[in-house]
Amino acid sequence: MILRGIGQDHTNMQIAAEMGVGKWTVLSDLKAMSRNRDPELKQAYVDKETRLHASSVSVTNLRDAKFLVMTGLTFQEKNFRNMLDYYKAELRLIYKSKDEYAAITGLSTDVRKTLKRNDILTGYRGRVKLSDKARGYLYGS
Repeated sequence: MILRGIGQDHTNMQIAAEMGVGKWTVLSDLKAMSRNRDPELKQAYVDKETRLHASSVSVTNLRDAKFLVMTGLTFQEKNFRNMLDYYKAELRLIYKSKDEYAAITGLSTDVRKTLKRNDILTGYRGRVKLSDKARGYLYGS
């Protein structure tokens, strides 16, 4: 009964009401099952987490699809373009410089991290450079 209640995403109070017992009885049974490492209890919680994750993913997919229909771009593409437009002056300096790495290291650490997080800069350590996608965008504008 308790496992079925967990499977249906019921609270401990709802499970107790279905069983006709107090909530403390349900809580003590759950504690005992947990202490004994009941595999069915563990599986019930894993299934519950899987269902919750699946529903949140579907909501995210719906939001992304709606954004795509409205703008003609995915959320990631729009974010990429916004970052390129925001840091356009710095990126043009990097693009036009003879030593790209020196120009990149001249930027503040926060700006470099932001550009790297948004896939505008690629590479690591001494090999940091503009990504091909960013280079193509800057070349076109």
